[in-house]
Amino acid sequence: MWLIADSGSTKTEWRLFDAGGIHEKASTRGLNPLFFNKDKFIEVIKKELPSSWFSNVSNVWFYSAGTATPKVKKSTAEWLKSIFTNCEIKVESDLLAAARATCGSDKGIIAILGTGSNSALYNGHAIIEHIKPLGYILGDEGSGVALGKSLLRKLLRNEFSEQLSQSICTDLGLSYEDIIEHVYRSESPNRFIASCTRVLHSHRGEKEIQDLITTELEGFVTLLSKYSLADELSFNFVGSIAHYFDNNLKDIIESKGFKLGKIVQQPADLLVEYHIKNQ
Repeated sequence: MWLIADSGSTKTEWRLFDAGGIHEKASTRGLNPLFFNKDKFIEVIKKELPSSWFSNVSNVWFYSAGTATPKVKKSTAEWLKSIFTNCEIKVESDLLAAARATCGSDKGIIAILGTGSNSALYNGHAIIEHIKPLGYILGDEGSGVALGKSLLRKLLRNEFSEQLSQSICTDLGLSYEDIIEHVYRSESPNRFIASCTRVLHSHRGEKEIQDLITTELEGFVTLLSKYSLADELSFNFVGSIAHYFDNNLKDIIESKGFKLGKIVQQPADLLVEYHIKNQ
């Protein structure tokens, strides 16, 4: 049996499979190794994955945010090796996961739009250009955090119509004090801010909300346009924000004259297909 993990900031999708296809699926919390020490990382996997998997796997591919450097890849592989003791283990970035899932062995512009955002130019084998995402304070354009920040800023400054503001406040179920507490004193403010985007989707018929979404996603597409070959290659997206606001992305990309490729909410199943095909 083989095992794939696709880890974002919030959740990790796991697939147990062989050459015939997927046998089992599981989800655990996000496992970005930059936010874990060895003991906590191992504890989460042992607690949240079926115990039968640990002795039933020969190959593990672990794709995650936070694994861009050789040092982090090496330490993460060592942590995994202590759980999956008789396995060949490969640790790769979430960007490569997005590339393999959406483009396979073809060239393309790759983008992740979830809690955070990231992007790259993929040559069919490897990432060859990368614009630094800079995290949710300095960057992460178009992400759940970017959309959530714009929403909360406009809401708390009374920039929406009164009726829309009341509706959003009811849906969020949070006071001004609650929001400030979550943003400035919680352990994971980025996750809280991104979670507020659920009201954008439920109010997407409102022009004020459409304008907000369009402004944020246009900024991200403009960033993607800086890649060489952007005028020739398709733009491919993975992540919850890309999935839920796919029509907005389609309209923006079409209006700017670019080519749209795939929009995939979760790449895990497509990664299974990629690895079966390339074994």
